[in-house]
Amino acid sequence: MALPIRDDEPTRRVPWITLTLIALNVFVFLFLQPSAFQGGGIDRPESQGRYWRAQEQEDFLYRWGTVACEVTTGETLASRPEGCHDRKDQPDQPPQGKSIALALLTAMFLHGSIDHLAGNMLFLWVFGSAVEDRLGRLNYLGLYLLGGMVATLGYVALNSTSPVPLLGASGAIAVAMGAYLVLLPRGRILTIVATAAFQVVYVPAVVVLLLFFVTQFITDPSENIATEAHAAGMIVGFLATLVLARIPAVRQRRREESADAELRAGAAF
Repeated sequence: MALPIRDDEPTRRVPWITLTLIALNVFVFLFLQPSAFQGGGIDRPESQGRYWRAQEQEDFLYRWGTVACEVTTGETLASRPEGCHDRKDQPDQPPQGKSIALALLTAMFLHGSIDHLAGNMLFLWVFGSAVEDRLGRLNYLGLYLLGGMVATLGYVALNSTSPVPLLGASGAIAVAMGAYLVLLPRGRILTIVATAAFQVVYVPAVVVLLLFFVTQFITDPSENIATEAHAAGMIVGFLATLVLARIPAVRQRRREESADAELRAGAAF
């Protein structure tokens, strides 16, 4: 296990977009999602009150999460489309009036538990703030949102008949990680590494990121992790940033950062 804590790359600007995204994800989890999510979910409701909390949780999840077979068929589960398999996993009363297209966006701001949220926000801070600094705020925001939706579509393409809702920011965060690999491959990430004992060491960014990418193909399917979205997100972020890095404003920032690095190195004694 390798858990990144922070990188050692200095930033020239306050990462307002990354901070806003983190604040928005936390706000949605604490104040908009049903309280059942904050308690880790409900598997076997034993009282009428718990039953209605479970129903509220299920309705919210299917209304605002991305359901792969809804995207591929263009119909919501309420219409009982033929392209949705595993009907035993579908809710008895799917939400009416759902916007399938909007769910591609809203799903990126939902989380299944406090652990899910905390892990994603840590990764977003470690990798997103540096990418925002290098690409600029608008470029970064566009990459995060559009790339995150494309990452979700990557999951949909490989799970086209699944009626299980997908939620979480990890696909979009994987986009930022792919971008980081292009912009700062020689950066160093302070990482908690679990070997015989826990160690906190600096690891080259390229090692951390490529290790994350490779592990998406060997993750246990029973863990219910959307590894397809993670892998697709990293590929999208990597390829898109190869193009964005050629924008004059981005290239100018890179020259300024190189000059700053040379100045810091020359000032050392």
